[in-house]
Amino acid sequence: MANIIAVHYNLDQKHTVKIESLPTSIGESKDGINDISCNLSPPASTYIEASMVDGIYKLLKEVESPEFDTRWQETPSKALSPSAQHAASTYRKTLCLGLRCLSGEITIPNNQTWNDAIAYCRAVIAAPQDSITRASSYWIRSSSDISKVQLQRFGPGIIAAAHKGNYEIVSDHFQGDRLKVPHIDKKQSFYRNARNMDLGAFFYPSSSPLAVGAFDSGIVPCSLSISAFLDPEAAVKGGSISGVAICDDYAAFSREDYEIRLRIVGFALGCAYEFGGQLVNAITDGSMLQCVGTGDQHTLEAAMAWRVISGCTSPNSGYIFGKESLEEGLVITEVEIAIHDLLDWRSDVAAGNHENGVSAAYGLGIEDPFHAYLEATLERAVSNPRSGGYAIAAIVYMHFTGVRYGAYDYHGTHGESCSECVRILRDVTIGAGLVWAPKSPPRSFEGSAGIRQLGKTWIDEFKDCGLVQESLGWFQHLVSTGEIRLFDVLNPIKEVDTEADWA
Repeated sequence: MANIIAVHYNLDQKHTVKIESLPTSIGESKDGINDISCNLSPPASTYIEASMVDGIYKLLKEVESPEFDTRWQETPSKALSPSAQHAASTYRKTLCLGLRCLSGEITIPNNQTWNDAIAYCRAVIAAPQDSITRASSYWIRSSSDISKVQLQRFGPGIIAAAHKGNYEIVSDHFQGDRLKVPHIDKKQSFYRNARNMDLGAFFYPSSSPLAVGAFDSGIVPCSLSISAFLDPEAAVKGGSISGVAICDDYAAFSREDYEIRLRIVGFALGCAYEFGGQLVNAITDGSMLQCVGTGDQHTLEAAMAWRVISGCTSPNSGYIFGKESLEEGLVITEVEIAIHDLLDWRSDVAAGNHENGVSAAYGLGIEDPFHAYLEATLERAVSNPRSGGYAIAAIVYMHFTGVRYGAYDYHGTHGESCSECVRILRDVTIGAGLVWAPKSPPRSFEGSAGIRQLGKTWIDEFKDCGLVQESLGWFQHLVSTGEIRLFDVLNPIKEVDTEADWA
């Protein structure tokens, strides 16, 4: 039987949204999700434009042609390895399934959650947006249990603290000029590095920020996190759900990438159909980036809950895949986005972007907000070390190998390490079944070429190449040496970029 949670939240002073009786499905049967029904007409509750139908069948024709497999070839004359051949076939079958779901040819009859997921996916493809309007769309009634719980753990106060913190950091330490913050300009970082990126075969072209982002900021780190409790193939497919939210998040600079969105969302939808259960609900979580919860807490925990919603890490929870309890499943979602906020704090402040938990900590008046947030994140990770450790590794991998974040470009001085943080991280490592082996991370984009190739192999062939242990070792090095402070806005370092065009 479903537990019922009533959720109310204000999106802004002029727009109040009330969602009543949102069900939290504990042990819900997947029967309704796993039954296939062919319906040549779209469900009556959804609408699909003729142009989208045309796009779907055009892409189906391309995917079903023999040419599709050639994207997995290392060279035109070389035959595919068995693992690459299997992966190409898997991508084809799952994308075709998702496209037929989008068209309405395959559906789950009389299932509101499925209909809401389809409606949202079609909206993302047709007109992506990261907005209050998107966050108040009717389909968020079908959001995941993870999101429903997190919405109760933060409210407008924590977002106001982040705005306040973001402003006061610049005012207090940088003479009111946010571009004086040494930081990575993500747009310039993309243009510096994208042409040399080792993209997965399914993610193209490399000139598209959306295609690159869906790969190195989406499916790669998300699947590495999920591999804490799923085998490689299942983890990669589960990690693809991130692409739906990324399409909305990247809307400002990817509106023309219609065919790319169709491919990314179609594959994610096919994976959700195959998994069933809460993963279908988790698709609609991508619509909730601007949702505001109902809680009144003013704590670091509240900041983490807010960032799970605005960063849409909920689809990576072990609970979503039936592998963890609801409370256990919250950990991976919070640790992922918290590590991201720690490593991205400089760029966010320089860009005037308040959506960062460390900025919220500063706005709450917490002394040494970076260290406080780091220690709180590690404490959260050690409460479920398998998921927590994998989450840390996945996000560190993303920041040190991705084209956009450029963590390898930060250089300068830093303070001593924190013995308590080192102790907790050791416990996380052991609890995750990994080893304590600190290793210096890449110091340039070129320096990560070898490890990036392994990331491509992970996505293209479902082969575990030890990336989690490798990148957790990088984080062990950062924490045990004190180099983690290079990412602390309040710690002076060498100047990097002088613009912040792309938050």
